[in-house]
Amino acid sequence: MTRTRSKPPADEIRFREVRMCVDRRLPADRVPEAERSAMQERPDNLRVVPFRRGTGPARARMAIAVATEWKAGRTLHVRFLDGETEVKRKVETVAHGWEEHANITFAFDNRPDAQIRISFREVGSWSYMGRDALHIPKRKATMNLGWLTPDSPDDEYSRVVLHEFGHALGCIHEHQSPAVTIPWDKPAVYDYYAATQGWSHEETNQNVLIPYSPEGIQFSMFDPASIMLYAVDDALTVGTWSLPWNRALSDTDKSFIRSRYPKEEKPIVDVTVGKASDGLIGRAGEADWYRFVVGSPGVYRIGTSGSSDTVMTLHGPESRAAIIAADDDSGPGLNARIERELGPGRYFVQVRHYGLTGVGTYGLLVEKV
Repeated sequence: MTRTRSKPPADEIRFREVRMCVDRRLPADRVPEAERSAMQERPDNLRVVPFRRGTGPARARMAIAVATEWKAGRTLHVRFLDGETEVKRKVETVAHGWEEHANITFAFDNRPDAQIRISFREVGSWSYMGRDALHIPKRKATMNLGWLTPDSPDDEYSRVVLHEFGHALGCIHEHQSPAVTIPWDKPAVYDYYAATQGWSHEETNQNVLIPYSPEGIQFSMFDPASIMLYAVDDALTVGTWSLPWNRALSDTDKSFIRSRYPKEEKPIVDVTVGKASDGLIGRAGEADWYRFVVGSPGVYRIGTSGSSDTVMTLHGPESRAAIIAADDDSGPGLNARIERELGPGRYFVQVRHYGLTGVGTYGLLVEKV
């Protein structure tokens, strides 16, 4: 989006009110346990699947941090730590909007062990990402909605609450998606956030300028209508590049979250070593799981075949939470292939389409070589 108006003077943008959500991240010493528990709950919470090629047209338009997603079908309990009755009522009403598209339930029952705990006392609005909330002490908030008051307009509730509950489901900021390049005017950005937020250069880099790494992120074409996007003022960019405030879920927000929290999960399919199997990715975002038994130690090759662009991971033994290897294009064409020396035990294979909106048929063969 471009604007033809001239940019405001530096002192005007420096002191203009800003409402920028800030990522809340776990302390480094809590990250390993958070990742282990996330894999136990949902084995496709992976950080290693390689999405490194260009942003092809098949890609969806939203970014999500895979390692923090909840298991589809979960009931997430919500507790208000403080706040006015009318404000809490409005927050609950808006948050339920995600349930129309994701197989998840928010229960506002104020349970002491609630996974999501909301306060209104701190400055600004923020939320921990997905399951990271489980690693925050129970007496502390996992989400803050400091911008909301009884007098806030309804569209402000929609903008803030849908955005922060998107984080609670594992969604990252769209302006930091690996699929978008914003022509930031870095000196202006540093000056602005230092004046309005008190941020150092490092904090501004983390919250605004540096995109998430493609590793472990399911992302695609940039969605300028996403609720996970915050406005970009053209005074902070080179040229006339800018983005507006979004106040509702976009069509691609809805389709993407449905793919990550589907109504039904496909069962694990048992395959026999040496016998080919047929697979079908029939729905955007679908992940197929296979299980095979290694009776004697040796080198095994697992590969896909056909015209579908597949990505594959190998897990085990005996657990889908333990990743052995990941591959994208080592097989012929766009197929995946993994060769590993394996000992006796049960192993698991996950197959996805490379494009999150991609569907198609493929073959799978596990063989000893």
